[in-house]
Amino acid sequence: MKRKKAVFVHYRVGLTDGVSLEIEKRRHILKEMGYEVKLVSGPRQSGADFIIDELEFDTPVIRDIKENCFKYFNKATLDSGNLMAMVDEVSKRIEEAFLAYHHKEKFDVIFLHNMFSLGLHISAASAFARISQKLNIPVIATHHDFYWERKDFLEPVNEEVAGYLETYVPPLQIDNIIHVCINSLAQAELKRRKGISAVVMPDVFDFKQKSWTPDEYNSDLLQTIGVKPNDLVVLQATRIVKRKGIELTIQFVRELEKHKDKLIGKTLYNGKKITRDSNVVLILAGYAEEFDKQYLKNLEDEITTAKIKARFINPLVGAERSYGDKKIYSLWDVYVFSDLITYPSILEGWGNQFIEAVFAKKPIVLFEYPVFISDIKKEGYFLISLGNKIRSNGVNNLLEIDVSQVNKATIESIKALTSKETNILLDRNFEIGARYHDYHVLREFLTTYV
Repeated sequence: MKRKKAVFVHYRVGLTDGVSLEIEKRRHILKEMGYEVKLVSGPRQSGADFIIDELEFDTPVIRDIKENCFKYFNKATLDSGNLMAMVDEVSKRIEEAFLAYHHKEKFDVIFLHNMFSLGLHISAASAFARISQKLNIPVIATHHDFYWERKDFLEPVNEEVAGYLETYVPPLQIDNIIHVCINSLAQAELKRRKGISAVVMPDVFDFKQKSWTPDEYNSDLLQTIGVKPNDLVVLQATRIVKRKGIELTIQFVRELEKHKDKLIGKTLYNGKKITRDSNVVLILAGYAEEFDKQYLKNLEDEITTAKIKARFINPLVGAERSYGDKKIYSLWDVYVFSDLITYPSILEGWGNQFIEAVFAKKPIVLFEYPVFISDIKKEGYFLISLGNKIRSNGVNNLLEIDVSQVNKATIESIKALTSKETNILLDRNFEIGARYHDYHVLREFLTTYV
């Protein structure tokens, strides 16, 4: 009997961003279900089976389209006719390339991730709307983010762009498309704006996998990045993107450094002993997109001003371990040697690094972003809160939280790091995560819809 064949399409695959990680989870489960699975992406990828150059959003042409379509960028140089002609030309190239690949592979189901929802590459939306109509096979369209959730994309420059967004982002009334949101807020807003009904499928994680532990491969990680075994390691695992609120982590680490004396001589929940020569070190494992390079520079300046110790280690971190020109550690290796995880995002579709920290059984310092409040908090996790109020710090357009909230989080963190009860609470976090976000939840979803 012929195996069924599925294809995943995203701008990039095989990297450490949240969408790539979610695609890999779906791919893994579908393969267990007997599917043959292919990956399609733009050229910035690892492990794609087929590349469509026009899917990459960080190219001159796609940047021109984005900056000409939305008022926020204030860079419009094309009249509406030439702009929409450019949108259509890129869209047709994507459509033709994908259809040629489909006719070779003959897919039974298509999984699209953010093809119908983002403002940074609107040409992809009309391409896959036409593809969905022509092929009439199940299309599972997962919307991790929507353009209207970002201030950059709130105002189209003209009626033509507004009409395009209304028609294709996401598309209306294509019966074989199943729309999926990753949180209830997005589900409700999609229904309000477009009248589109969607199912909710939150992020998941494999809670049955082997625990992440020190081993021969990762044993030299700390030495490689210049961190001592007795340093207090604070991990920021996310990409370096403005909405991740990483300046809040810097603010927190600066305060934690001030209170380091309270940890000297103490043994942490994981057995590490803090001594007088221990440092508080912030590890930043994620990468920065080209359009966030100024944000990265602002963070570097903020780190210098705060006089904290930090390591940007993304060149050494991949989605999985590998040897090439240099040794690459997995993101999971970095969790192993971390004592505290920070998750200060001000906006998230759900929260991959949150559930990773739950699996890793690490204390989490978290800003209570809207989806956390609406969908996750009620599940009952133990965590250290940075509150849910932010303001500008007046420097480089960065954010901050109230000093009293930082102090409170710091005191709670010291308690969590040193309490004998912490491991019990982290075990309970693991049990909650396994109940609501293990692979069995995704497997049930896939069984229902494919």
